[in-house]
Amino acid sequence: MPGFTLERLEKAHATYCGEITMVDTWLGYLLGRVENMGLMENTAIIFTSDHGFYFGEHGGLFGKMVYEMGSDGKYPALDDWDKQIEGGIWAYSPLYEEMINIPLLIYVPGVSAGVYSQLTSAVDVMPTVLEVLGCDLPDFVEGRSLLPKIYNSTIRGREFTVSSIPFANPGDPIRSVDNFLRMLKAPTVTTITSENYSLLYSPEEGQSKLYDLSLDPSQQKDIFSDHPDVAKQLHQYLVKFMQDTHVAEYLLKPRLELYT
Repeated sequence: MPGFTLERLEKAHATYCGEITMVDTWLGYLLGRVENMGLMENTAIIFTSDHGFYFGEHGGLFGKMVYEMGSDGKYPALDDWDKQIEGGIWAYSPLYEEMINIPLLIYVPGVSAGVYSQLTSAVDVMPTVLEVLGCDLPDFVEGRSLLPKIYNSTIRGREFTVSSIPFANPGDPIRSVDNFLRMLKAPTVTTITSENYSLLYSPEEGQSKLYDLSLDPSQQKDIFSDHPDVAKQLHQYLVKFMQDTHVAEYLLKPRLELYT
């Protein structure tokens, strides 16, 4: 992590934890007010997030995406905001569990507390809200309401989920992270997650990785070469997803192959 000492990294992590504590505290105040006003019996509450954050995991990742090394052989330092914003380039940026496994807490009046341990996706939140409100779901919506699963946790979840920034190819300008325009040096990495496995897929040869989340939840041992059949199945889930959602051909074509 360029520009970071261990002390600076620990301070950044402590600050992040402090922000979580602050959100937790103020959310508690909000829920307390809702309860004191007698609104809990006709109020549904959904709490979630958009993504996580790296603090040195997986070989020193920090933040959300990785900068390309500059022509001087160095990465943009933490304080070189001009280099990071103007003409910055995104390099290979994998999406591990620290980034994509986000919280989802749902309260619906009359439902006892419980845990749903199967796969859901962020796109399921909107249709859940619509069903709670008694609204019809538009035909174009790809998510699935979670309300049936809230009432009956034995209903099966998704067979797989797809996590990705918007698909893009090397050389494409993208506005990831902070909406500043930067060029993409490496293809976007897409993570396909099933009940037990996680495939970090890259169209580049030798860059895809496979992990068994049931045995290796921190994703330390890449088992791609040991289980090519599992990797192939997850890759086919991605291809079907891209076809079903009508992703542009120039983005789909480079992702039709799974390279070892």
